[in-house]
Amino acid sequence: MTLTLIKRHLKIFIKKPGNVFLSLLSSVVILSLYFLFIRDFTIKAVSDYGFVSDLNDLFVDRLMVSGLLVVIGATSVLSIVSIFIHDKCRGILKDFYITALSKVNIIYTYIISAIIVSTLVTLVVYFFVELFFYLYYDYFSFSEIINSCQMIIISNIISSNIIFIIAMFINHITSFSTFETLYGVIIGFVTGVYIPVGYYPTIIRDIFFFFPLTQTTSMLRQINTNDITTNILKNYSQDFHHILYETFGIHLQFNEGVIALSNQFIFLFITLIILQIITFVLIKYKR
Repeated sequence: MTLTLIKRHLKIFIKKPGNVFLSLLSSVVILSLYFLFIRDFTIKAVSDYGFVSDLNDLFVDRLMVSGLLVVIGATSVLSIVSIFIHDKCRGILKDFYITALSKVNIIYTYIISAIIVSTLVTLVVYFFVELFFYLYYDYFSFSEIINSCQMIIISNIISSNIIFIIAMFINHITSFSTFETLYGVIIGFVTGVYIPVGYYPTIIRDIFFFFPLTQTTSMLRQINTNDITTNILKNYSQDFHHILYETFGIHLQFNEGVIALSNQFIFLFITLIILQIITFVLIKYKR
């Protein structure tokens, strides 16, 4: 029965061409914004900080694409969430509740469907992104691709849980449409895609630090720029290293200290546990 419901959600998503089209369109829009407006600004910023290298363009493209993949995954989740909201508003969800499945299992069929859709959309975009890097820069790293795919899955699991927790408090389709618009705008700033994280005031950076997708963006950037930054920084003293890493959101700071990658994994693990507890409590006790 659980698999039947998951298949049902996925079929609704596929059968409505608008869902598939909008998921891919949002990816195209985000990538277009980057190449038309954000890319040149960021490349110039890297140069203005004194980093002169033939790898600057490649560095910025790998840096920003890492953030874009997180945003694309986070916005793709909304397609399945809209199905959940429509089912809730039309009373279909109540019909599911009288079946043999528990309420927890029913809600998790939507969450699993959201993870599947967002991951597939993101991986399709990622395939073409890596194809671009191979054809344009002659750049290919199998280990980066494997590690990036793992982070994309983790990021989309977290995104799906966060948005479904919010969706449980939304009872009208119009309210969800408003949320969808605001979320699509805000997520680009929180992850440092539109403006590098290091450009924000300290208090804003500290707030964003606790948003899980800021962490996954940072981790993806470490995966995708590690070899490039090593080559760029080899002719610069250690004093310059933190500028490149922290200003452009590769490493995150909190209380004036840089957070290690291992600690970021621990943070995400704890976050996932907390999200499951919140989801379980809301499903059990929220009317």
